Amino acid sequence: MTWQLAHRSPDQLTVRFIPWLTWSFAAVVIYGVGTIAQPFLTGAQTMTTGEVVSIALLAGLMLFTLITGGQLGICRIDHRNGKLTVTSYGLLGRARQERPLADVKGLEVRVLRRAQYRLLVALRSGERLPLAPFYLVSFNDRGIRRIAEALGVEPELIQEQRTFR
Repeated sequence: MTWQLAHRSPDQLTVRFIPWLTWSFAAVVIYGVGTIAQPFLTGAQTMTTGEVVSIALLAGLMLFTLITGGQLGICRIDHRNGKLTVTSYGLLGRARQERPLADVKGLEVRVLRRAQYRLLVALRSGERLPLAPFYLVSFNDRGIRRIAEALGVEPELIQEQRTFR
C-alpha cells in the first residue's frame, strides 16, 4: 500500500508517494533480526551457523525489498514555472526528471489488478513518464483526479494484460 499525500497551493500541486507497507516490512524484519541476535549480543548464547544464515537472509530480503519498492516518489506540477518534476529517492540514490507542462498530452492509468495501477504522463514526444517508481495500490481515485485536474487532462484507463509463462 502507498500513501499519496497531496498538497495544493494556487500555482502548484505536490504529491508524495510513500510506500508505507514496504517500510513497515523493513521494520518488522529489523525487529526479527534484533530478536534473533539479542541472546548473542548479551552473551547468553553462542551463535550457530543457522542463526547467522537466518540473519543474513532476512537482512538480504529486507535490502532487496527496500531497493526495489522502498523509494519515496515526489511529483510536483508547477504552473508558475510551467514544469512537471518527478523525483524519486531510494537506497541507490536520487533520480529526477523535469518536463515542460506544455508537453503533457495525457495521463494514463495502467490498471494491473482491481486496486493496483501505475500512473504515467503521456508526453507529445510519445514518451511515457512514470509519476511514481512503483505500482500504486489505492481503493479510490481521488489522487488520480487531483493529478489529472492539475495537469488539465482527463485520465485514460488502460487495462494491462497479465502474461503467465
